[in-house]
Amino acid sequence: MKFIITGHSSFSTGILGAAEMIMGKQDNVVVVDFLLSDDVDSLHSKLGAILDSGESEEEIIIFTDLAGGSPFNRAMMACAERWGQKIHVLAGINLPLLLEAFNLRGCNKDGKDLVNQLLEIGATTICYGNKMLEEEMGPKV
Repeated sequence: MKFIITGHSSFSTGILGAAEMIMGKQDNVVVVDFLLSDDVDSLHSKLGAILDSGESEEEIIIFTDLAGGSPFNRAMMACAERWGQKIHVLAGINLPLLLEAFNLRGCNKDGKDLVNQLLEIGATTICYGNKMLEEEMGPKV
């Protein structure tokens, strides 16, 4: 299963770097940064070239930083253009969720099942630190 990570500026390079710092080098993952010097057409071309470089039967998950942003919109367009292929687009990726995706992809051969697992996990990947302290230390006076 191939992962593509895309986002604004150097988001995708940064989040992959952080994940690999924790988990080690990851195989079968590609980053597509959407830099200030890029336009949406070049972003679309980069995504299309990556999607067309593999086998059409390969499961691919595209992780994007923000629903409605240019990387997400172009990933959706690329997915629509290849509708018969096994391409899944997920917006709102964060580091804990990406780590979970790397952990789970070896156990899960079906991209849609993996995405559904990640959607369930997603809500648990953020927390309010003050609430944790309050539970441990009691309410502030």
